[in-house]
Amino acid sequence: QAQLPRTRGAALQRHFCPERPCEPAFLALATPEASVLSQNGRATMPRSTTWMLITLQTAASLDLRRRWLVTAPLGCALPANAAEQVMRTSSDIGSYEDATGSQRAANLGAGSISGKSRPYTGVVLAEAPNSAAGVVAADVILTNGVLAKVAFAAPELKLAKGFYYDVEARAKTGDSAYLHVIAAPKSSLDGKALASRILATDGRYGAFGPPTDVVVSNDVTTGAVRTVDLAFSAITPGGATTPRRAVLAATQAAGSPDVLVLVASASEARWNQGGADAARRVASSFRVDGTRPTKLRAEPASDYRFEEQGGVRLPKIENPLDGFSTEPAFGSSGGLGRPGGL
Repeated sequence: QAQLPRTRGAALQRHFCPERPCEPAFLALATPEASVLSQNGRATMPRSTTWMLITLQTAASLDLRRRWLVTAPLGCALPANAAEQVMRTSSDIGSYEDATGSQRAANLGAGSISGKSRPYTGVVLAEAPNSAAGVVAADVILTNGVLAKVAFAAPELKLAKGFYYDVEARAKTGDSAYLHVIAAPKSSLDGKALASRILATDGRYGAFGPPTDVVVSNDVTTGAVRTVDLAFSAITPGGATTPRRAVLAATQAAGSPDVLVLVASASEARWNQGGADAARRVASSFRVDGTRPTKLRAEPASDYRFEEQGGVRLPKIENPLDGFSTEPAFGSSGGLGRPGGL
């Protein structure tokens, strides 16, 4: 019986490694004849001792099997299902089909995009906008420490809420009116310059490409408000174009160089069926009801939604050497601290 492990081990060695020797201990433990608990041995041992030896032998066997699989020579053949048990890494994946087991669609055009990015309107809000009796109002933080209360009348529109909107009102007909802030332009903005800012690719109508067929007309200034008519075609997710018309109403708040622009628009089809008059009524109601000084800066971290939109406020560090703040505050886009309250 003592010769059986050697004979069985030699057979396993020839089967797995015809040219190179494998781990002898694994081959010995791989054979049931090599068990230290033979039939005769088990008959003379106490039951507790028998179970303890069985546990120890099982653990040792599993450990040696694992070591053999890890350290076996390259020439050794692995079991038939070993390839299925090997963990894959990025170096093993050469294509989308290798990674997923399925083929990817040949074209990923604009139509396959599930959604569009949040438009940039330059609006920094001190608090949530509100709507009462058809008038939309909001407190907007502007350059030079100015907090401006802007408002416009839109009784036919409903205040839009959610991550995608800043100060905006919409209707099921497609009509809309929203606020856009141009921060401290370096020079005076004429009608074409205003239009280029509104139709930028990071704005409301540029998510799927810059709008085309842009026409600027009726650039008129009345008092402190400048109005401009705008026609353009917005790009849709599928790559088509949708003609749209708009009226821009631009003004400034006292003490700040920022330009506040209300964009009231509708589809071209709706424009010719009452949309033009509705947009002009909304644009003509745009105004700045008042201003007051604020310590808040016109930057994303000052917006009351900053953390909801993915921002992180870090404590202000008074002494960077000790890492502690004597006057904790929060804010700023760089995480260096938000100045005090309003």
